[in-house]
Amino acid sequence: MEARVSRKRQVGAAVLGVCALAVLGIWLGSGEAPAAVASPPPPPMPGPRRMASEPDAVAAAPSAPERPVVSPPAPADPAAPVIDEITVEKSEVCEGEENLISLRAHTPNGKDAFLHYSVGGRQGQRIPVRSWIADDGEAPKLEVKVFGPDGKVTVADVPPFTVKPCKPARSAFITARVRANTWSEFEFEAKLVENAQPQGGVAFQPRSYEWTFGDGETAVTQTPYALHSYEGRKQDTMFSHLLVEVRVRGDGGEPVVGRTALQLVNPAFEDLATKGVVTLLVQFTPRFPELGSDGVVRQKVRLFHHQDRPVFIHNALRFRHRMAPTEPTGHQVVDPSALLGASTVPPGRGLEFEIQLDTRKEPDVFSMEYSLEGKDSEGRPVRGAFSVMRPPARPTRENSHPVEDPLLKAKILEARKLLNRPYVTDEDLWQLQRQGKFADLEARAQAAQGTQRPEEGREVPAKDPGLPPPGPTAPPGALDGRTSAPPKPRAP
Repeated sequence: MEARVSRKRQVGAAVLGVCALAVLGIWLGSGEAPAAVASPPPPPMPGPRRMASEPDAVAAAPSAPERPVVSPPAPADPAAPVIDEITVEKSEVCEGEENLISLRAHTPNGKDAFLHYSVGGRQGQRIPVRSWIADDGEAPKLEVKVFGPDGKVTVADVPPFTVKPCKPARSAFITARVRANTWSEFEFEAKLVENAQPQGGVAFQPRSYEWTFGDGETAVTQTPYALHSYEGRKQDTMFSHLLVEVRVRGDGGEPVVGRTALQLVNPAFEDLATKGVVTLLVQFTPRFPELGSDGVVRQKVRLFHHQDRPVFIHNALRFRHRMAPTEPTGHQVVDPSALLGASTVPPGRGLEFEIQLDTRKEPDVFSMEYSLEGKDSEGRPVRGAFSVMRPPARPTRENSHPVEDPLLKAKILEARKLLNRPYVTDEDLWQLQRQGKFADLEARAQAAQGTQRPEEGREVPAKDPGLPPPGPTAPPGALDGRTSAPPKPRAP
């Protein structure tokens, strides 16, 4: 009897041991890291979060970590886009360090050209994300979304990666904005942020900025600004997905790298694919109308398209828009050859010509708009439009806002001297700022502010805020060739 009981106890203990090993194997195979979660970046960058038992708060990691790559399961809806692969650049990062998330997907019906993407709420196919350890211990997930041509959406989770409670010594951020009166020219600004006390008390001094614009073009600048045009990009998909990178180099050591993503609407593809229309695009020189001393506004126009064969213009109409209309705006038929210099728009650079508005002969006309119609070599309709407008009145003390900031006033006066103009615009100031023309003014202003007593410092007006903070992508309305109002002139 004792032998039977002992044998049963041995069998029971063996079963419990097998169960315990199975549970332990499941926990180890799950790949979860309790102290490391990837969370979307909060507005401020918090300091390093460390556990009391951690000497340097650096999590243990394999010597050669592999970047996570996941092929999500097929979507439940057979018509929804299929995500082929989600790739995470780094398996572990510090808090606030960039980690590139890349997507690859396709559509079941072969309409891949219409796909667009988002990662963590940001638009693009390749998105650099910054993550922080969640204070509440939760593990919020980053999601990717792929949007198809018929409104179908596929959602999946980003593969997990480790976020360590440490910080990079410094970070670089890129802001981007579309230049007014263009559909594809961008201004980029790189901002460097020191995340830790510099070694030896000497801060990092940028010497050059190496830019990669995502379309095969590069540039090197001595200031943290770059200007780039994407008008030559291919128009064979609904969106162009571009990854812009800057490498900030100092006197020595590794460069500081920053990236941002652009997802740009391609209007020529959209109009042809959804409406069957070949669109003529427009570029103005100068970008804003300028009134000559003879009262004539002269605007150079470049008219082009993205077809590989010429297009033919058959009809042209002119509309006069009056400042105080008393009747509906009529139109006049115009000879396309007389207006454009030719009736055929070749591929590539297209046509370049000049249009005019004589404000003395037509004092009540605000703008003249031209509409073009034609056919391409395959018989598809061709459409385009452009206009020349009267510029706003020149600034005076009566119609301008007074400038109270002494630094901004000094910049305006310096710009007037450098450009030899009686007035300047915000665009002029931004351009000179990018060229470093105000460096001495800013240095003197900072030195003067540093020598003031605290009670005097409170009386100093706010400093010039500089460029407005733009978003990472261009709104579609800014890319469809529509013009916008010129910047308001500023006078001291």
